[in-house]
Amino acid sequence: MIKTKKLRDLINGNKVVVAPCAYDALSARAIEFMGFELAATTGFGMHGTMLGVPDNGLLSFTEMVRMCRNMASSINIPMMADAEGGYGNAINTYRTIKEFENSGLSGLFIEDQELPPNCPYIKGTKLIRVEEMIGKIKAALEARKDKNFVIVARTDAPFEEAIERLNAYYEAGVDMVKPMPRNKKELEEFPKYLKAPIHLGFTYGKETTLGVTAQDCGKMGYKIVTFPFVELMASATAMLKILREIKEKGTDESFYKDLIKFDDYLKLVNIDTYNELDRKYMLDIRQGAGFIYS
Repeated sequence: MIKTKKLRDLINGNKVVVAPCAYDALSARAIEFMGFELAATTGFGMHGTMLGVPDNGLLSFTEMVRMCRNMASSINIPMMADAEGGYGNAINTYRTIKEFENSGLSGLFIEDQELPPNCPYIKGTKLIRVEEMIGKIKAALEARKDKNFVIVARTDAPFEEAIERLNAYYEAGVDMVKPMPRNKKELEEFPKYLKAPIHLGFTYGKETTLGVTAQDCGKMGYKIVTFPFVELMASATAMLKILREIKEKGTDESFYKDLIKFDDYLKLVNIDTYNELDRKYMLDIRQGAGFIYS
């Protein structure tokens, strides 16, 4: 089954779909390795890992597409991407959908922020007019080749305005909508007023989702729950911890018991597949075949 059909079936299923967010091919592999059925990307994380900067819109369209292609091709489960504000106007959005779909992704979301976009947890955002966003949505719908490719519309608007905007975007044809609840009350209330299947990004360290599980959100009415920050922050925590140990003590020995075993890491990066390809296709010079290609 192709990945876009897998994603569409997940959305049409009866259970909430949990999707941690990756920032490179290795973090995407980890998501599949641990048995998740869907992966997503994090623009926040990709800004940090690719450029070493906060999520401030500096990553270019071509840089994003290149990394998304690497990530999607490294896994056998569907992946959804953060496509920012479509990287321009409606015509830019048309190309964005084509290129992201061609990269092997199964879906994406676009947001109604003014460009360049900003992470709402870092800096306040400004929104474009509803009519302009609907133009982007219509361009996106026309651009996709596979009707199972999922297009999600996101808004950072306050509660009441968000409901109006997202219902208008759903009427314009998007498959899902993504609000940004600011507290637990809004988290619980959004599903009562939104007409579309809902995509939720689990907030990092915020009151909105403290004490709440993805399954709880599913019961509220959310369909896809992503975790945009968790792999990134876990990786950054581990890196700083072990580097501090090396700087202060000149050794990393105290971490050996906590580090992934070498063989387990090789499994994570799919060593069995490449060993099999090696066995099938590579010349075994140990058998004295007589030809060595340099």
